[in-house]
Amino acid sequence: MSRERFTILLSPIGVKDNELIAVVKNSLLLRFNASIIVERKVSMGYLIDFYDERREQVNAENLITNLRREMPSNPLMRILFLIDADGYVSGLNFVFGIASYGWGGIVFLQRLKPEFYGLPSQETLFRVRVVKESLHELGHSLGLTHCNERTCVMRFSNTIWEVDTKSPDYCNRCKLLIERSYPGLIRVTM
Repeated sequence: MSRERFTILLSPIGVKDNELIAVVKNSLLLRFNASIIVERKVSMGYLIDFYDERREQVNAENLITNLRREMPSNPLMRILFLIDADGYVSGLNFVFGIASYGWGGIVFLQRLKPEFYGLPSQETLFRVRVVKESLHELGHSLGLTHCNERTCVMRFSNTIWEVDTKSPDYCNRCKLLIERSYPGLIRVTM
Protein backbone atom coordinates (compact mmCIF):
# COMPACT_ATOMS: atom_id res chain seq x y z
CA MET A 1 0.00 0.00 0.00
CA SER A 2 1.52 3.34 -1.02
CA ARG A 3 1.39 6.29 1.34
CA GLU A 4 0.71 9.72 -0.13
CA ARG A 5 3.53 12.15 0.51
CA PHE A 6 2.94 15.35 2.44
CA THR A 7 3.46 18.47 0.30
CA ILE A 8 4.34 22.03 1.25
CA LEU A 9 3.66 24.60 -1.46
CA LEU A 10 6.02 27.56 -1.03
CA SER A 11 4.64 30.57 -2.88
CA PRO A 12 6.62 33.84 -2.93
CA ILE A 13 4.83 37.11 -3.70
CA GLY A 14 7.06 40.02 -4.66
CA VAL A 15 10.18 38.13 -3.57
CA LYS A 16 12.97 38.50 -6.10
CA ASP A 17 15.72 36.89 -4.00
CA ASN A 18 15.89 33.33 -5.33
CA GLU A 19 18.57 32.48 -2.76
CA LEU A 20 16.12 33.33 0.04
CA ILE A 21 13.53 31.01 -1.49
CA ALA A 22 16.16 28.25 -1.78
CA VAL A 23 17.21 28.73 1.87
CA VAL A 24 13.60 28.44 3.07
CA LYS A 25 12.98 25.39 0.87
CA ASN A 26 16.13 23.65 2.13
CA SER A 27 15.29 24.48 5.74
CA LEU A 28 11.86 22.90 5.30
CA LEU A 29 13.41 19.82 3.70
CA LEU A 30 15.75 19.45 6.69
CA ARG A 31 12.84 19.41 9.12
CA PHE A 32 9.99 17.74 7.25
CA ASN A 33 9.61 14.49 5.31
CA ALA A 34 7.68 16.32 2.61
CA SER A 35 7.82 17.40 -0.99
CA ILE A 36 8.49 21.13 -1.21
CA ILE A 37 7.14 22.77 -4.35
CA VAL A 38 7.98 26.39 -5.18
CA GLU A 39 5.31 28.01 -7.28
CA ARG A 40 4.38 31.66 -7.71
CA LYS A 41 0.60 31.44 -7.35
CA VAL A 42 -0.23 35.17 -7.33
CA SER A 43 1.48 38.48 -8.09
CA MET A 44 1.94 41.61 -5.95
CA GLY A 45 -1.07 43.10 -7.74
CA TYR A 46 -3.25 40.53 -5.97
CA LEU A 47 -2.56 42.30 -2.67
CA ILE A 48 -4.13 45.63 -3.72
CA ASP A 49 -7.58 44.65 -2.42
CA PHE A 50 -6.09 43.94 1.01
CA TYR A 51 -3.76 46.93 1.24
CA ASP A 52 -4.59 49.70 3.73
CA GLU A 53 -3.05 52.86 2.27
CA ARG A 54 -3.32 54.78 5.54
CA ARG A 55 -1.39 52.12 7.43
CA GLU A 56 0.79 51.13 4.46
CA GLN A 57 0.15 47.52 5.42
CA VAL A 58 -1.68 44.45 4.17
CA ASN A 59 -4.70 43.27 6.16
CA ALA A 60 -3.48 39.75 6.97
CA GLU A 61 -6.85 38.44 8.18
CA ASN A 62 -8.71 39.42 5.02
CA LEU A 63 -5.87 38.19 2.82
CA ILE A 64 -5.62 34.73 4.39
CA THR A 65 -9.42 34.34 4.33
CA ASN A 66 -9.46 35.11 0.62
CA LEU A 67 -6.45 32.90 -0.18
CA ARG A 68 -8.05 29.99 1.69
CA ARG A 69 -11.20 30.40 -0.35
CA GLU A 70 -9.36 30.60 -3.68
CA MET A 71 -6.67 28.00 -2.98
CA PRO A 72 -8.04 25.18 -0.88
CA SER A 73 -5.59 22.80 0.69
CA ASN A 74 -6.01 19.20 1.82
CA PRO A 75 -4.93 17.20 4.90
CA LEU A 76 -1.62 16.24 3.25
CA MET A 77 -0.73 19.71 2.00
CA ARG A 78 0.12 23.12 3.40
CA ILE A 79 0.58 26.40 1.54
CA LEU A 80 3.14 28.94 2.75
CA PHE A 81 3.22 32.40 1.21
CA LEU A 82 6.30 34.61 1.58
CA ILE A 83 5.16 38.17 0.93
CA ASP A 84 7.47 41.15 0.57
CA ALA A 85 5.12 43.47 2.46
CA ASP A 86 4.16 44.50 5.98
CA GLY A 87 1.08 42.87 7.50
CA TYR A 88 -1.32 43.59 10.34
CA VAL A 89 -4.38 42.15 12.06
CA SER A 90 -7.05 44.08 13.92
CA GLY A 91 -5.88 44.94 17.41
CA LEU A 92 -2.16 44.73 16.58
CA ASN A 93 0.21 47.20 14.93
CA PHE A 94 1.79 44.43 12.85
CA VAL A 95 2.30 40.70 12.48
CA PHE A 96 5.32 38.80 11.21
CA GLY A 97 2.92 36.19 9.89
CA ILE A 98 -0.47 34.57 10.14
CA ALA A 99 -1.63 30.96 9.83
CA SER A 100 -4.76 28.93 9.41
CA TYR A 101 -5.00 25.45 10.91
CA GLY A 102 -5.17 22.77 8.24
CA TRP A 103 -4.37 25.19 5.40
CA GLY A 104 -1.07 27.02 5.76
CA GLY A 105 0.21 30.49 6.43
CA ILE A 106 1.73 33.75 5.34
CA VAL A 107 5.05 35.30 6.35
CA PHE A 108 5.41 39.06 5.86
CA LEU A 109 9.03 39.95 5.11
CA GLN A 110 9.30 43.71 5.65
CA ARG A 111 9.77 43.72 9.44
CA LEU A 112 12.19 40.81 9.24
CA LYS A 113 14.69 42.97 7.32
CA PRO A 114 17.31 44.77 9.46
CA GLU A 115 16.90 47.80 7.17
CA PHE A 116 13.33 48.21 8.46
CA TYR A 117 14.87 49.20 11.81
CA GLY A 118 17.43 51.56 10.26
CA LEU A 119 20.23 48.98 10.41
CA PRO A 120 22.51 47.88 7.57
CA SER A 121 21.34 44.99 5.41
CA GLN A 122 22.40 41.59 6.77
CA GLU A 123 21.27 38.87 4.38
CA THR A 124 22.15 35.96 6.68
CA LEU A 125 20.23 37.43 9.61
CA PHE A 126 17.26 38.22 7.38
CA ARG A 127 17.17 34.70 5.95
CA VAL A 128 17.35 33.09 9.39
CA ARG A 129 14.43 35.26 10.51
CA VAL A 130 12.38 34.24 7.47
CA VAL A 131 13.11 30.56 8.16
CA LYS A 132 12.04 30.94 11.80
CA GLU A 133 8.78 32.64 10.92
CA SER A 134 8.09 30.14 8.13
CA LEU A 135 8.48 27.26 10.58
CA HIS A 136 6.37 29.12 13.14
CA GLU A 137 3.43 29.65 10.76
CA LEU A 138 3.66 26.09 9.41
CA GLY A 139 3.63 24.89 13.01
CA HIS A 140 0.34 26.69 13.61
CA SER A 141 -1.10 25.21 10.41
CA LEU A 142 -0.17 21.77 11.77
CA GLY A 143 -2.00 22.42 15.04
CA LEU A 144 0.74 23.79 17.28
CA THR A 145 -0.02 26.68 19.62
CA HIS A 146 2.51 29.10 21.06
CA CYS A 147 5.15 27.34 23.15
CA ASN A 148 6.57 28.47 26.49
CA GLU A 149 10.01 27.01 25.73
CA ARG A 150 12.24 30.09 25.40
CA THR A 151 14.17 28.85 22.37
CA CYS A 152 11.38 27.00 20.53
CA VAL A 153 10.48 28.41 17.12
CA MET A 154 6.82 28.28 18.26
CA ARG A 155 7.41 30.84 21.02
CA PHE A 156 5.36 34.00 20.42
CA SER A 157 7.43 36.92 19.13
CA ASN A 158 6.14 40.41 19.79
CA THR A 159 9.38 42.07 18.66
CA ILE A 160 12.14 41.35 16.18
CA TRP A 161 14.52 40.77 19.09
CA GLU A 162 12.27 37.97 20.31
CA VAL A 163 12.46 36.42 16.84
CA ASP A 164 16.25 36.62 17.06
CA THR A 165 16.46 34.89 20.46
CA LYS A 166 14.52 31.76 19.51
CA SER A 167 16.11 28.90 17.60
CA PRO A 168 15.15 27.92 14.05
CA ASP A 169 13.72 24.62 15.28
CA TYR A 170 10.86 23.09 17.22
CA CYS A 171 11.49 21.98 20.79
CA ASN A 172 11.17 18.25 21.55
CA ARG A 173 7.60 18.70 22.85
CA CYS A 174 6.46 20.46 19.66
CA LYS A 175 8.20 17.85 17.50
CA LEU A 176 6.33 15.12 19.36
CA LEU A 177 3.02 16.94 18.92
CA ILE A 178 3.60 17.16 15.16
CA GLU A 179 4.67 13.51 15.07
CA ARG A 180 1.53 12.48 16.95
CA SER A 181 -0.77 14.29 14.51
CA TYR A 182 1.26 13.62 11.35
CA PRO A 183 3.28 10.42 11.83
CA GLY A 184 6.49 10.49 9.82
CA LEU A 185 6.18 14.15 8.80
CA ILE A 186 8.74 15.63 11.17
CA ARG A 187 12.35 14.56 10.92
CA VAL A 188 12.63 13.73 14.60
CA THR A 189 16.05 14.44 16.06
CA MET A 190 15.99 14.62 19.84
